[in-house]
Amino acid sequence: MKTIYKLLLFVTVLSFAVSCKLEEDSPYLQKEDIFASVGGAREALNGVLSAMSEFNYYGADFHHLTDFTSGFFVSGKTSDRQNIAKLNPLTDQNYVTNFWEHSYVAIERANIIIDGIDENNDDPEMKNILGTAYFLRGLLYFNLVRLYGGVPLRTLPTNPDNINLPRASVNDVYNQIISDGEKAKTLMFDQGSQPVGYPSKLAANMLLAKVYMQLAGNNDNSDPNWQKAYDEAIAIYGQYTLVPNYADLFMDPSTADNSTESIFEIQYNVEHSSKLFKLFTPNNAFAGKAWQRIRPNPETIDDHMAKYPDDPRIDMTFISKYQKYGSSNFVKVYPEAPRNNFNKGFPYLYKYFVKNPNQTMTDSNLNYIVFRYADLLLMLAEIENELHGPANAYQYVNEVLTRARNSANPPATEPADWSGLTQDEFRDAIMKEYQFELLGEGHDWFNNHRRGFEWFKTKVIQHHNQICNKPFDLQYPEDPRVMLIPIPSKEISANESLTNADQNPGY
Repeated sequence: MKTIYKLLLFVTVLSFAVSCKLEEDSPYLQKEDIFASVGGAREALNGVLSAMSEFNYYGADFHHLTDFTSGFFVSGKTSDRQNIAKLNPLTDQNYVTNFWEHSYVAIERANIIIDGIDENNDDPEMKNILGTAYFLRGLLYFNLVRLYGGVPLRTLPTNPDNINLPRASVNDVYNQIISDGEKAKTLMFDQGSQPVGYPSKLAANMLLAKVYMQLAGNNDNSDPNWQKAYDEAIAIYGQYTLVPNYADLFMDPSTADNSTESIFEIQYNVEHSSKLFKLFTPNNAFAGKAWQRIRPNPETIDDHMAKYPDDPRIDMTFISKYQKYGSSNFVKVYPEAPRNNFNKGFPYLYKYFVKNPNQTMTDSNLNYIVFRYADLLLMLAEIENELHGPANAYQYVNEVLTRARNSANPPATEPADWSGLTQDEFRDAIMKEYQFELLGEGHDWFNNHRRGFEWFKTKVIQHHNQICNKPFDLQYPEDPRVMLIPIPSKEISANESLTNADQNPGY
């Protein structure tokens, strides 16, 4: 079943208050009208989800911003290869600005709901909508703080008195995220009671588990955040199941959308579609027209094939040979073709590749998965290893590996179950396993950065620079500035509580 996010006009009024002046006499509905019924409140919640589904968020620009700066992808757009794809985003770059602004569009809409519904409301449906708004606001701020560092912390609907806010500290932003997540857990419906297409309270557990892992960083088990992460993650364990075939997550809506593995996903349909497939598909691969904007770096497929040559996930993650539409000729790229020029030097990501060459629609109605159970299992494996070593951590990662093997018919021999690793070996292996299981799904930037600059430098930047040494390859800077995205120059100019001194280091 598809859920359509309908958009109310009232939530657009203050959408760009962060970087634009407040409009006077705006024709919006009064909150007492909006929240007089569950139907009105649900429409308001759909406004938040709609903002997160649009082009400037998960529909495209989230990937433009995070994929190019993750260390795992290159841009097919020449101008992007001069800056953001070299881990050097510009302060006035469209992706940098668009994602920031649209984050606050969604936050504003969530704030209207949180301000408009009384937590003591006796209606469980209203409590659930309020809790979902808290969850979404927490997720929105979590993405912002990881990418930009401390950001203006807007927790009330925008008005002339609070339109200009300074950057909050990173700690204050995380405290707000944790508060939002905790409230979400108490207010949201359980998994079986939530309407199809909406997250349950277990999504709030997932958010908090990721928050505490981020706060733990590269610290050892003396950091209490590892135990807090475990407590949140284990609450989800066993509440979902992996789909039998890895490919089913990416082939078509009948197998992929709202599956048994989905913890939270953004809903799309024919009327409300996404641009993701245009970003990852070349122009001549199908009847429509695509942008071929984002392509994996060669080391991503090299690493996967070196570790698990027989892994069925490889064929669903990468495509290196496809038939040119309207022709009997095949187009080959790396590793099917030698790396002798840019066009041939990189594979494509098959997860978001148009599978039907006769398709004329250029957009996709496949849902976008934000959190899924396989990620949770890898998180539990990492957390357990940090807390107590590998002994009880194998069980979680081996569930993911077993599904990968069984995705082939007959089942493959790889990836084999793990055993016999030291704690350090397990730590390195699990960080690569996120790459093999989740490449391109929106987690790469965060996983590659959360253990700190030294880890990112040695495991990602230097690894890339050693392998990618062709004239058309991009060399990544070994500079700590890569740990954050710049604050948009448009925000610094428009927000009277910010100055150039508030810009992130190195920009």
